[in-house]
Amino acid sequence: MGNLKTTYQNIADILSFETSNDDLKKTLSNPLFNWDNIVIEGSKHLVLPAIYCRLKSKQLLYLLPEELLNYLKELATLNEDRNLAIKDQINTLSHLLKTHKIEHVFLKGSALLMGDFYEAISERMLGDIDILIKEDQLDIAFNLLKENGYIPIEQTLGNSFFEHKHLPRLMTDKNICAVELHRKLFVTYRDNDLQNENILSEKQIYNTINLPSLAHLLRHNVLNYQINDNGKLHNSISFRPAYDSVILLRKLNFETNILGHKIFRQYFTILSLFFRDIKPLRLKKNFVAKFYLFKLKHLKFYKFWNKLLNLFYYFPIFLNRLSVFISNKAYRTAVLNDRKRIFKHFKTVINNRN
Repeated sequence: MGNLKTTYQNIADILSFETSNDDLKKTLSNPLFNWDNIVIEGSKHLVLPAIYCRLKSKQLLYLLPEELLNYLKELATLNEDRNLAIKDQINTLSHLLKTHKIEHVFLKGSALLMGDFYEAISERMLGDIDILIKEDQLDIAFNLLKENGYIPIEQTLGNSFFEHKHLPRLMTDKNICAVELHRKLFVTYRDNDLQNENILSEKQIYNTINLPSLAHLLRHNVLNYQINDNGKLHNSISFRPAYDSVILLRKLNFETNILGHKIFRQYFTILSLFFRDIKPLRLKKNFVAKFYLFKLKHLKFYKFWNKLLNLFYYFPIFLNRLSVFISNKAYRTAVLNDRKRIFKHFKTVINNRN
């Protein structure tokens, strides 16, 4: 795959609500069109079910090779079944929390799924169920879930010595998703609009489910990628949050003032390189955006650059952990006992190929 820019543009055109069907049909009908690249990158970005659903909505599924069509259809069906089970789990959790008067909102993919933001329930791939809990009720909620069959998943040693944005993940044998009860949305980053009290006080209730407001959903979607997933560091696109942003902006009709903040402006500038849906924001292609396109066209340099960025990101974390390792006997013992996993993780960071 020598040029990711072309593949990314093709994925964006499939997902977009503004791409001309005639133009897309012409592109996909080309005998040289590389469907393998779409599958590889679509899988990495967790949007293969969305790709299938958008092509179905655009009535262009007939352009897919038969084997690929069957594969994507099966994948979308499996994801639909999974999401239906997740919705049942969320409804049960919501009822449990409300019965015990615990203030909460569901976050990220869970909120988007329960808010019926997608044309098809199979579009969005979900990992965990994220729930923001009022801080003074966090332990109550955690114990409540344990009393109802949820079991904490064994945590890495870092959770015992450093602050995390959520409590240990909880699982049950009968439910499909792990649950993360959040005390905050970010570890160190602070966004005044996304303070817990603001999110909880401005929540919307949709079909009995507590969800953040549209503005908070969009803001968190952007910052979760930019901060928690290091999108700001890499100045790159990830198509699952990008598609979520497109969906949310359609609901908000672009009535948002977040472009006054650099971190949001940079995010949408990158998205506007590929999505026509972002064009009404009238963002200019700056040096960072041009540099990103350059990297997508030169993959060897892109991989080398990402390794440097990861080293740049992890070096201060390493120094901080080293300081704790020297000064804290309990942490030192835990690291030595867990050294095989830590060395494996460090090797993964060094050889990162994002």
